[in-house]
Amino acid sequence: MSTLTDLPAVLATDDRFAALAAIWQAQLAAVDPQAVLVRWIEQVDAALLPWLAEEYSLLDDGWELADTDAARRTLLKGAIRLHRIKGTPAAIEEVFRMLGLGDVQIDEGNNGYSYDGSVTYDGFASYGDPAGWAEYRVRVDKLLSVAQAAAARRLLSNVAPVRCHLWGIDFSNAELLYNDMAAFNGSYTYGVA
Repeated sequence: MSTLTDLPAVLATDDRFAALAAIWQAQLAAVDPQAVLVRWIEQVDAALLPWLAEEYSLLDDGWELADTDAARRTLLKGAIRLHRIKGTPAAIEEVFRMLGLGDVQIDEGNNGYSYDGSVTYDGFASYGDPAGWAEYRVRVDKLLSVAQAAAARRLLSNVAPVRCHLWGIDFSNAELLYNDMAAFNGSYTYGVA
């Protein structure tokens, strides 16, 4: 009779199942738990991160903007929440936050303003455009390169509400310091992308 404690009592009395359980237990003891626990995102090998991104449908939802393993792991950890709120302004804020692109402010609907001085004319606000209700602008407090802004536009087409049209990504409040971080080679712009 078997002395295996994880075998149900009905099967423990049968020597054939006890032998099978002993073989199975030996096989399980030889398996490295790290190789099996791929959902343990903090510990999984970095080579498996793109496969997890594909499984969680993140390849179009900001994966190319995640430039470090830490950013990729953060995006993977928030994937289920992101898919739950996808199509809402909260999804836009969440994905920018997860990717470390800074906090964002979303301005929705660029029509219906009046000439009362409450809006600074910067090209976004219009005073009578009936189609302006569906436009939105994302204001980012971090400087984005032209490549990052293009990737963010692709990201927003997948994450933002379908009814909305992106007017632009505005990072004019982010300072472009002249400290040789951003060279004059066309990789950065001043303001809206």
